[in-house]
Amino acid sequence: MKLIVYLSVLYLAFFAGHNIKLSAQQTSGNTPFKSGENLKYIMSYGWINGGEASMKIKKSSFEGKQVYYVTAVGKTTGLAHSIYHVYDFYETWFDINTGLPFKSLMDLTEGKYKNYNIVHYNQAAKTLVSKKSGKKSVNHHVFDIVSAFYQLRKSLRNLSIGQEFTIHTYFHDKPWDLIVRYKGNETIKTSLGKIECMKFRPVVEKGTFKDEEALDIWISNDKNRVPIRVSMKFFVGSFKTELTEFSGLKYPIHFKK
Repeated sequence: MKLIVYLSVLYLAFFAGHNIKLSAQQTSGNTPFKSGENLKYIMSYGWINGGEASMKIKKSSFEGKQVYYVTAVGKTTGLAHSIYHVYDFYETWFDINTGLPFKSLMDLTEGKYKNYNIVHYNQAAKTLVSKKSGKKSVNHHVFDIVSAFYQLRKSLRNLSIGQEFTIHTYFHDKPWDLIVRYKGNETIKTSLGKIECMKFRPVVEKGTFKDEEALDIWISNDKNRVPIRVSMKFFVGSFKTELTEFSGLKYPIHFKK
């Protein structure tokens, strides 16, 4: 089961515009996050809570450069944890101005499956060095899956219903491309209250999910651009991941009771 890993990727899928080449010049305005932002999510299968995920960001330094340092964790809890142990841990250090990563770390434990890797990025030379597979050339600036989450939150604007998006990341030691469609705005009810969101639908692979449109993502339609909910339909049933706690947001977020 790679559910937590897949979620980590899909949180990012909804942000980048079709054929957009991200750069500091294109995404420098109105950053929707700040140092100290913490997000926590609960995963559930029906009425059963089976896991949780969290993301934390703070300012730090890396080899003399000012950076944002982010940790992201996904894990099973309760009965699900006793049946199938999952603990996925990510770290990234990315430039505070450009958003481009200098280093990323991935440490995954899912049952008997384990995957550990560190990647160093040389953005100027358009190369990276993977602990697992060595030095590689890339065609353009590269975001790891976590730094992309924060960089691409800056890109949600001027959307048209039905518009398709593509995001290019480096994940699991290879390029990772996803296609996402904007479905319009919708007010949803959560444990925190009602909130207006933008709805996105990634195109997913058959075999893992029930069909190609079995996953929906809702993002807060405000200055924070926070993922509020992810809904997934598998052959064995439906799963939901939802924001349950937050702190340190740059802007106020409004849930209506």
